[in-house]
Amino acid sequence: MWSHSKDSVLWIDVSEYDRVAELSPLEKNLNLHPLALEDCVNIRQRPKIEEYEQTLFLISRMVIDRDGMYAEGPQLGIFLGENFLVTIHKEPLPILDSIMENLKKGKQPEIKGSASFLLHAILDEVVDSLEDHVREAEETETILGHDVLKEPPSRNVLKLIHMNRTNLLLVRRLLRPQSDVVCHLATKNCQLVEKETEVFIRDIYDHTLRTLDRIDNLLEINMGSLNIYSSSFSNKINETMRFLAVISTIGVPLTVLVGWYGMNFTVMPEVSWSYGYFMVILLAVTIVAATFFFFRRKGWL
Repeated sequence: MWSHSKDSVLWIDVSEYDRVAELSPLEKNLNLHPLALEDCVNIRQRPKIEEYEQTLFLISRMVIDRDGMYAEGPQLGIFLGENFLVTIHKEPLPILDSIMENLKKGKQPEIKGSASFLLHAILDEVVDSLEDHVREAEETETILGHDVLKEPPSRNVLKLIHMNRTNLLLVRRLLRPQSDVVCHLATKNCQLVEKETEVFIRDIYDHTLRTLDRIDNLLEINMGSLNIYSSSFSNKINETMRFLAVISTIGVPLTVLVGWYGMNFTVMPEVSWSYGYFMVILLAVTIVAATFFFFRRKGWL
């Protein structure tokens, strides 16, 4: 809990709860809507905003990194009142702890007792955390762009390409509705959002749009990396098949020659000649060499 005694702004942070009944004191004392409190318990809500008579309710979602694979992170419910702010989340959120510490140390004097500016500070941290994950995906995509051009590409390149695409799609799925929430705050003239704060919230909205554009560009680059990898893999297969086809073609004359001398007839050329065996070997080597040089001259090898 943090309060600003001079301007009577109260911030209540609630975490580690199991049932909506545990949040009932907030409903009674701060007049929070029961449906909004139920949304805080249901952790699969998408980012959204709801306006009630005396409060403004928002849902924000975050992303967590599990050994390079992104997953849906904690849900944050935010209630904005005239002189208070309530944040509700089941799991600890380091971004809220960071804001709380800065407030206690006086490192964010621009809040000046404004509950709506405190909301701005929280939303700004949420969007920044999503952008940090986009930046990590961007660095991974840069590495993949070099790896797909190697001959041959690394074995795990395809896995990383698909993983990075999945990560970007997850961040975009959570950031797009979050951008709509911020847009609503910045453009719908919400009574609980002060005019001075709207300018800063519009900056967050612009930040979300820039990040969404980066995600779209990275998805296009990712698809290009996949196409390059597929083309490289197909070329490698074609080279292998061409080599095998050449080997098979070179072996055809030898098969005819061996089949001819394998018929075991009594009257056969060179059967009674002491150098017949060596002449057949020489003939086979000559046929292979001639076929090889012919293919080289045609550019097939």
